[in-house]
Amino acid sequence: MEIENICNAMRKWNTLTELYQIGNKVSEQEILNALNQGTHFSVTGKEIQDWKNNLEHEEMPTIHAYAGIDEGRLKFFLIDSKSDAKADFSHILVKEFTRDSVDPWQQYFSEALAAPSIDWESAVNRNFRWNMFGSTWLDLNREKPFFRLIVIPFSDYEKLGLEEDQLCISFLGLTTLLKDRSSLSDYHIEFITVKHLEVNEMSKEAEDFSTPRPPFTMSDQQNFQLLIKSDGIV
Repeated sequence: MEIENICNAMRKWNTLTELYQIGNKVSEQEILNALNQGTHFSVTGKEIQDWKNNLEHEEMPTIHAYAGIDEGRLKFFLIDSKSDAKADFSHILVKEFTRDSVDPWQQYFSEALAAPSIDWESAVNRNFRWNMFGSTWLDLNREKPFFRLIVIPFSDYEKLGLEEDQLCISFLGLTTLLKDRSSLSDYHIEFITVKHLEVNEMSKEAEDFSTPRPPFTMSDQQNFQLLIKSDGIV
């Protein structure tokens, strides 16, 4: 996609979220419909290696997954933090949020989804929480800044150790850092990333340290040049 088309898609998402925050019920339903259009997006080992090459010498490398609406479909535009901070938009991957079967299921039918920080049961519970309570969570968080992108540590992908022709998937969940019994309003949306391993290794962990943005700090926002460009500031 051309950069202007990407920015237009991001603006459409932002318009929906702004209308939702002022109480527009139609936009609220459109947001929920968009977030339920799919279950995941996929990333290849080759794409991860390209990120690794570009992120060399970065102290805290991350991947920025920007949300956008393009031709009625929810898409995420992935760019590495180094490229984003430099406003180098030649490294954007376009990922449609999909329900399509993940290719490795067809090739490795005896394998199951898993990966190496939370256990598999927790990953499933967080995804179940999103699927069951996403609508309620959306309503409870109306007064809070609504996410425009999700920041994913590059290590979430790098630790998977994928070959170039292998896939991992990222799917949504709801989580909270609070230890006590929190209200659903204290939860935030996240991406959990998993790969395919042998079925007897399902007790291993899944990577899920992603962070929704906003909110930003003043200095922090300068690292998200694609967001600034989509807002027409540059």
